[in-house]
This record gives sequence, structure tokens and C-alpha cells, in this order.
Amino acid sequence: MQPYGQSLGEVKAVLAEVSERLHTAYRCARDAEQRLAEALAVLTELDRGHHGQLVPPALLSADQELARGLVLISGGAESVASIEARL
Repeated sequence: MQPYGQSLGEVKAVLAEVSERLHTAYRCARDAEQRLAEALAVLTELDRGHHGQLVPPALLSADQELARGLVLISGGAESVASIEARL
């Protein structure tokens, strides 16, 4: 059986890693959101001179899902930070 302090240290280390990964995920999702917005702007501009719709509905859904994902990632990061603060 491991001493309590040692296992608590392991929990803190795991939470720190989870926190880092959540922050990385958030940055990646923000980058994807920005690039998606750029693609949407380009397709919207091209749509003006084209007889068909170039912006696929799935692109708009992806934008909404990314925004939802950012909220979830942020909430997860806040929860982990709260747990870390209590340890």
C-alpha cells in the first residue's frame, strides 16, 4: 500500500496533465474555428458569383458544433482547475 501523500502527488500530476491537454484541445479547437470561419467567408464570397450554393449546410453545422465543443472543453478545464485547487 502506498503512502497517502505519494498517491495524492500522483493524482495532482495526472490532473496537471489533464489540464494541459484540455488547454491544448481548446487552442486547437479555437484554431479550427478560425480556419472554418475563413473557409466559410471564402465560400460565401464565391457564392455571390455562382449560380449554385457553394456553402454546404454541414459547414454551418460544424461551426456550431465547434462552438459547443469549446464551451464543453472550457467547462472541463474549469472543473479540473477547481479540483486541483482543493487538493
